[in-house]
Amino acid sequence: MTPISTAAAQQMMADALDEPVASVVPDRSRDSMAGWDSMGALALMAELDDRFGIQLTSDESLQMLKVGDMLAYLRERGALTD
Repeated sequence: MTPISTAAAQQMMADALDEPVASVVPDRSRDSMAGWDSMGALALMAELDDRFGIQLTSDESLQMLKVGDMLAYLRERGALTD
């Protein structure tokens, strides 16, 4: 696995969720992002698996209530450089 920066992780999330990267900030809630629906969550899960080999479960995904939760998850698994 090659870790990425927080900015690159935010860009990855923006791409997977079809959101502008400027709106993918740590305090942004999942509920306020139209793209973070069931299909967006699946796209994000697939991206994490492809890029990092991280198997995000449905239960783990549902516990993420904001962008910062996803960033913390990636940090805990060594996927972020900062």
